[in-house]
Amino acid sequence: MIDIDLITSKYKPKDYALDYSMGTPVPWIAFDDFLPEDLLTTVQKEIDLIPGHIWTKFTRNGSSMLECNTFKYSPNIRELVLNLNSGEFVTWLENITGLKKIIPDPLLIGAGLMRCGNGHSLKLHTDFNWNEQLRLNRSLSAILYLSKEWDPDWQGSLEFWDLDRKACVHKIEPKPNRLLVWNYHDLLVHGHPNPIQCPEGSSRDGLRMFYFTSNATPVNPPHRSLYWFGDNGAYDIRENQ
Repeated sequence: MIDIDLITSKYKPKDYALDYSMGTPVPWIAFDDFLPEDLLTTVQKEIDLIPGHIWTKFTRNGSSMLECNTFKYSPNIRELVLNLNSGEFVTWLENITGLKKIIPDPLLIGAGLMRCGNGHSLKLHTDFNWNEQLRLNRSLSAILYLSKEWDPDWQGSLEFWDLDRKACVHKIEPKPNRLLVWNYHDLLVHGHPNPIQCPEGSSRDGLRMFYFTSNATPVNPPHRSLYWFGDNGAYDIRENQ
């Protein structure tokens, strides 16, 4: 289980919010040594134990990887996901990013575990902007890298390109136990386009979490709970008292 108090005391928003806001080409930040070492090791072992039939193959426009968002065989990963979707963690994200009213996705649409082995890549792309099932707008992305080891020479660094799509401005290494957080932007091109060159038995593992905001309008005028009272069949409209 994530100790939210431990994380927020280690990474206090007041110490990182400015750095986050100054990220380019969109606000972003990376936190190293994010999970306690014992939890990291436990999660890494559970990833290896996920049955092959639980993984799905992602292949699109030259990209290839394995994905998984079903954790019935992985209780610690499930607990980790629940914590990353918790109110406490969402509040921490809001304080880091300055975004307000962030909404997590318990269904993990497009999110969950990813595993890239030798020859796999994620071609340069922009992310989906709309969660059709939840009817919400994408606002924030996070990846917790979970590989047991990583050598930069294996390729696999996440590239952020400028918003004019002319040049790569950052290459972010998928260092084990690094949490990467960034604002959604519909012009942010990113990916790890070069085929990974890792040895057999190694892989580029990560847990993706996406967060959203809503611009919905209420069907009826908003109000707090209305309590039934008396014998005249009326609601008590003194909701603010």
